[in-house]
Amino acid sequence: NITLNNGVQDAALVRQCLAYKVFRDAGQAAPRCSFAQVSMNGEDLGIYVHVEPVKRMFLRQHFPTDDGDLYEGTVSDFVPGWENTFEPKNYDTDWQLEAIRDITSRLDIGQDPAEVVEQYFDVDSMLTHFALEAIVGHWDGYVGNRNNFYIYRDPESTLFTFIPWGTDRTFR
Repeated sequence: NITLNNGVQDAALVRQCLAYKVFRDAGQAAPRCSFAQVSMNGEDLGIYVHVEPVKRMFLRQHFPTDDGDLYEGTVSDFVPGWENTFEPKNYDTDWQLEAIRDITSRLDIGQDPAEVVEQYFDVDSMLTHFALEAIVGHWDGYVGNRNNFYIYRDPESTLFTFIPWGTDRTFR
């Protein structure tokens, strides 16, 4: 599995890799990143950013198991009507989105948000993730735009952890 980014939003091609390194250095689950010289049918297409995909191998490196619920968030949030914006990413994931629907409904009926967050999220990791998004200027992540992120629910702890994604427009 490879994920190549043409870097069109980052002419220097380094922002994405630097941002993921900041997350990893802070102890967060974040993709590894490198560079690749790409050619196709003998035509040199240039340097691309090679980002580790957030899949089973990634999960095994960062969590006790890889069979929890993995969702990609693309313009997604825990508000009524937005539940189906979370895209299940592996066959073990709950395609009915029960935990996400539960979070949304509890917040919607006015339960104490702090209690809901503590019940469903690794709070220390979440706060670190949010602070790091601000530090690297990831305006298109969860905090800034409710976009470009993954969440993984570890079946052992039953808590969600945020994973950064799409950090190519950081450090601006």
